Formats: sequence, C-alpha cells, structure tokens
Amino acid sequence: MSTLIRRTSAVLSRLPGLVVTESSTILHHLRLSWRVLWALTVIESRKKYAGSILGMLWYPLYSALLLGCYCFVYMVIFHARYKELGTYEYVLYVFAGLIPFLGLSEAVSTSTQSVRQSMAILRNAVFPLEFIPVKAVGAALFGLASSLAILVVMAAPTSHVGLHVLYLPVAVIALSMFCVMTGWILSATAVVVPDLAQVVNIVLMLLMFVSPVGYPINNVPAQVRFLLYLNPLTYLIDMFRFAILGIRDLPFWVDPLFLGSTLVAAALAGTFFRTLSPISSDYE
Repeated sequence: MSTLIRRTSAVLSRLPGLVVTESSTILHHLRLSWRVLWALTVIESRKKYAGSILGMLWYPLYSALLLGCYCFVYMVIFHARYKELGTYEYVLYVFAGLIPFLGLSEAVSTSTQSVRQSMAILRNAVFPLEFIPVKAVGAALFGLASSLAILVVMAAPTSHVGLHVLYLPVAVIALSMFCVMTGWILSATAVVVPDLAQVVNIVLMLLMFVSPVGYPINNVPAQVRFLLYLNPLTYLIDMFRFAILGIRDLPFWVDPLFLGSTLVAAALAGTFFRTLSPISSDYE
C-alpha cells in the first residue's frame, strides 16, 4: 500500500509539468497540421452520407425529424408547455435544446471508435494521432452548423431576436471544447476496452431524457434537480438557448466557470490521450 501511495504521489507531482508539456505539443502540432486537419474534417463530413440521394441534406433533415418526434411526445402526449411561450416559440425552445444534444451525441459516438478504426491507416501516415478524435468531432459539428443556421432563420421573425445572438460563438466554442475533451478520453480508452462504445450509446440515450431539452430547469422537482446540475448538457443547452432566444435558467457566472473547467479538463484529457497513445498499436 505504501508503495502504491508513493507512486501515485510521484505521478501527481509530475502532472502539472506533464500537462503543460503535452498541451504545448498539441498546440504545436495544430499549428503545423491545421490545413490537413481541416481538409480531413470536410472529407469526413461528406463521407457520412456519401452515396445517398439527399447527401449532406440529411444533416438538417435528421435534426428536423428528431425535432418533430420530440415535439410530438412533449406537446401532444405529455402536453408540456413553457408558460411564457406560444406553440411556435416552444418549438424554437426545444430546437435550441436539441442542437447541443445532437452535436454532443454525434461527436461522442463517432470519436469514441475513431482511433481504433484508424489504426491501420495511422501506421502508414504522418499525422498526429491526437487529431483523429478531433477530426471526428469537427465533422459532427460541421454538419450541425446547417441545423443551427435554420434555427437562427426560424427565430428571426420572433420577438426573441436580439444582440444575444452574438453570444453564439461562446456556446459553439464551449460545445466544441467539451466534445474534444470527451473524445480524447473515450477514444483512448476504447482502444483498450472496445465494449466502451456500447456503454456510450446507452449513456447518450439516457442523456436525451435527463437533459432540459423540452422543459426548464425550474420545472424539475427540487430534490432531484441536482442531477441536472451534474449533467454538462444542462450548461451547454442554457448557452445555446440564450444565444438564440435570449432565455436563461442559470446565472451568467456559470458560463466562465464551465468554460474554464472544460479547458482544464481538455488539457488533462489531451495529456491522458498522448500518454496512452504509444500502447494503442498493441491493441489493433
């Protein structure tokens, strides 16, 4: 036990320096390889629906179909309403909550298996391994941009349009950072534990129901509301909803706290990924 404690202490004492070193390396690789990363991201986003009749039109169509199903369940079956909003505005309210959920779901599900599926290619290519999950995340969010544009157009004729739309880049950056952080952790772990992909799919399905997509946080009973505060999608949904509709459930000081903690977590996740990547080829 004492030996384990000493080794753990030694690792923790070296962790700050290791995080700084690995984060600097990732940024250096990004400066050298961003053009290749961008090109691969575009190719990846097109490849998903390649060969289908509608092609990339499936990105906004998928969002629209899921929005219709979600609104049918909440508005027709459960008769859910936001008392300050009309029917059309409630649809926008749900759509603004679905966008970060769809982005996170698509990014996490594709990035989890990205490294394991690319091992044969990476053996014969000069490309930083840590950008493989980033490419998958970028492709997922690239496709979601069309749905976000549709939502902005839908919200334009309403009274909710305003300067708060300038907050949209903050919401997109927060979602991107969180997805990259999650992608690094899950993709590195999935190389060693392939069953992780199945667990991730179940968790993502659960997140759809325990995230405030179709209801405000205050509608949740106080005794279980802490579960929403433990859900990172709660904060992402609140950011997107404010950027599009000007509606917030959480105070503004939560956003810089979330962004800061996500940035620190991303640095730790990048370090974890690069530390584990040398043994990835052993599990091909």
